Amino acid sequence: MGLRRRYWVSLAVLLMFCAATVRAQGEDTLKLKVESSLRFDNNLFRLPADANLDALLGTASAAERIDINSLSLSFSTTLSLQKFELSASLTNFRYQNFAYLSYVAHNYNAAWRWALTPSLRGNLGSQRQETINSFADYQGFGLQNLRTNSSSRLDAAYDLDGNWSVVAGVSRATQTNQQALTAQGDYREQSADLGLRYNAGSGSTVSYTLRSANGNYIDLAMSPAGLYDDGFQQIESELRLRWIASGKSVAEFYTSQISRTHPHYAQRDYGGRNAGVNLNWSLSGKSALVASWARELASYQTSTSNYSQTARLSLGPVWQLSPKAVVRARYEVAQSDYLGSPFGALATPRSDTTSAASLTFDWQPYQHLTISTSLENASRRSNLAGLDYEGKMATVSAQFSY
Repeated sequence: MGLRRRYWVSLAVLLMFCAATVRAQGEDTLKLKVESSLRFDNNLFRLPADANLDALLGTASAAERIDINSLSLSFSTTLSLQKFELSASLTNFRYQNFAYLSYVAHNYNAAWRWALTPSLRGNLGSQRQETINSFADYQGFGLQNLRTNSSSRLDAAYDLDGNWSVVAGVSRATQTNQQALTAQGDYREQSADLGLRYNAGSGSTVSYTLRSANGNYIDLAMSPAGLYDDGFQQIESELRLRWIASGKSVAEFYTSQISRTHPHYAQRDYGGRNAGVNLNWSLSGKSALVASWARELASYQTSTSNYSQTARLSLGPVWQLSPKAVVRARYEVAQSDYLGSPFGALATPRSDTTSAASLTFDWQPYQHLTISTSLENASRRSNLAGLDYEGKMATVSAQFSY
């Protein structure tokens, strides 16, 4: 059965399930969303301006038009103290010039918000997300490379008194790629965390969490020559503050200390501090600002680096032009340094500066219909040759929800 036929068969099955559930449960517990988008990208593979496109791609242009059609279904219900949530989606990506990249993403998110008593409650959840790897990081021309991230988590919170709570949880996560990616390869990870949280009467919270994770790389044999290990352990301690300053603004601050070690090749070990600030500020009844700053470490294993350190700043103003029209803007700039060479210090480690700007207009002419248009520009400047790029994108979409 071809890709397109399988897609439409899946859609038909989901629609029939949707209709049956609506009759059985009623409209308040079920939401259906159908969306169709057309996206134009003038530099799909994020190549530098002087790249030889004929040699790399077999064509004189890296531009692409992508047709995106999706169907999403979400369901929720409450039974006494228990709440159940389920959302699932099918999204068909059709590439017009580079057809081998076309795929159908099957994503879901399921959760049980459980409670034994009002003081003892928690969550049991599972999710799956399928996307295509960014060509800013993956340059395998002629091959599709999808990434699948799946995770499950069980957590609990117990109120010690009116303000203090003990929180704990266990998680499992898996990341797989169609094609091999050493720097951000396939892995399985199990983790456990334990913490203490203070709940202020205003809704603000302060929490401290200690988290331990053990991971194994999938289909990656140990390599004495490349110093690639078969697993890792990571310890993280985090302090987080969520501050409701007023009815118009919410701020979140966090800082954490992480340490990642490897059982066989200590040359791959690294550690340091993550930190960040997130701000949601309602400037007026018709305007708001979302802003964030973060500095984060992440594993990035190559022959010249063990991890990346990224400092990122973003601003996202929102304007409500009318009850049916909204304009959203977003600007993000990030500085990424690739550090911790396993074979000794480099004279010039890799350093990138990326930026992205977008402008989106949403119009809701009817209660269940939203039409959106957006313009985006993304670029990267690197101290290493061949990594610079600039790309411009435009998207038009229509969404029906019921």
